[in-house]
Amino acid sequence: MQTQPPWSSESNQPAGQVVVGGAQPQILTGQPTNQQIIYVQAPSFKPNPNYRHISYIVLGLGIVFSLLLSIISGTGSEIAYRLGNSMCCGAIGVACILDAMYYNDKTNWQKQTGSDTASSTIGMIADIVFAIACLGMALLFFVM
Repeated sequence: MQTQPPWSSESNQPAGQVVVGGAQPQILTGQPTNQQIIYVQAPSFKPNPNYRHISYIVLGLGIVFSLLLSIISGTGSEIAYRLGNSMCCGAIGVACILDAMYYNDKTNWQKQTGSDTASSTIGMIADIVFAIACLGMALLFFVM
C-alpha cells in the first residue's frame, strides 16, 4: 500500500481537504488562511480596598509611635519603653494580617482568571505565621 502526500496532483480529493491515516482515512476540511489571531491581555489585579497599602500605613504609624515612645522612655519611663517595644511588634503583626488579607483577595482573583495561586497561598501562610509570632512578641514585651 502506497500513500500519497496531500499536496500531490494525482489525489482524487477536492481542494482544501487532507487525507489522514492508512486503512481507514479521515478527511479534515482545510481552515481558511486569512484568520486573525487576537490576544487578550488578562486584567490587572486592582483590589478595592487595597489592604497592602493599608498595611504600609499601619506599619509606618507603628514605627513612628514606637520611636516617639522610645524618646520618652529615655527620660526613665519604664512603661513607655515597654509600650514602645510592644507597639512596634504589634504594628508589624497587624501589617502582616492586612497583607494576608491582600493575598486572600489576590488568590480569589487568580482563581477567577485561571492563574496559578501557589505563590499567593505561600505568601498568605507566611504572613499569618509571622503575624502570630510578632503579636506573641508584642504581648511578651508588654507583660514582661
